[in-house]
Amino acid sequence: MAIGLPVPSCAGPPAVANGEATDDGVAAISLPEEQLRYMLGRTVMGTQSGPIAIFALGLDRGCDIFDEAADRAVARNLPKWRANLIRAYRQNVPAAELAEAVEKSPRAARDDLSPYLSAIGSEMKQASDPILMRATAEVLAEMAGEAGSVDRTSIDEAERRKDLQRMKAEGEVCGVGRKGGTA
Repeated sequence: MAIGLPVPSCAGPPAVANGEATDDGVAAISLPEEQLRYMLGRTVMGTQSGPIAIFALGLDRGCDIFDEAADRAVARNLPKWRANLIRAYRQNVPAAELAEAVEKSPRAARDDLSPYLSAIGSEMKQASDPILMRATAEVLAEMAGEAGSVDRTSIDEAERRKDLQRMKAEGEVCGVGRKGGTA
């Protein structure tokens, strides 16, 4: 006689419940943490202050400070960012299409939902710009605080030129650049 035992699932929370996309399902296709981290990196490195701090600190130390500060800013701001992103999807995608999309990979879902992405992006920008600006200010403040402790007379100009050559060759600063994301 065979006894059926339940097998634990590694799949995580359900993407659909009662025919509707769950918040976890929407988050699984919209990738709020990755989105916030990417946008934060692009925004910080798009200021004058971010690269100036990197110069003062040196590329490796500067990127370490950036990464640590970004981790803290993402942890503080992700819950609201996630909620805004989920809300934007729910308000702009018909419920049946959203329920179908959350059963797919993020890339396949993005392809299926492409007619709605502009509206989702517009709503997300309006709702979440203050979050991004606050997170950017948090990261820049930490980077500037560390950079302010550097004795500018001790900066090795030859080493900084090597850092600059490395950034140009890689096309990025601290994982942010032409490759389209953060490392």
